[in-house]
Amino acid sequence: MFKKRGVITIDRGAVDEDRLLELTLEAGADDVVSELRTTFQVICAPDSFSAVRDAVEKAGIPTINAEFTMVPENTVKVTGHQAEQVLKLMEDLEDHDDVQGVSANFDIDEEVMAQFSAA
Repeated sequence: MFKKRGVITIDRGAVDEDRLLELTLEAGADDVVSELRTTFQVICAPDSFSAVRDAVEKAGIPTINAEFTMVPENTVKVTGHQAEQVLKLMEDLEDHDDVQGVSANFDIDEEVMAQFSAA
């Protein structure tokens, strides 16, 4: 259901997408995805993480975050009232003192996420 992956987050304004793709794929990354139209996320296997992160640093590309995380293999589309409930549950879990990390496989449209974030 989830796979452990290295994720390196980079600001879109810091690098050209084609350059980032070429650089990271040669270093062993699995994929580069655009997140929320503001960042790139470089996804790689745990054993490639150091090589990919080092390649990005040597190229002088600043990173926002570099960490291991659990990435879902498949997602579930959630809309309407269910989306609101899922987001509330995620918030409650993340705020709980005994919870160290939360992974989820829901897929909510960006417009719906922005609507609930503004509320």
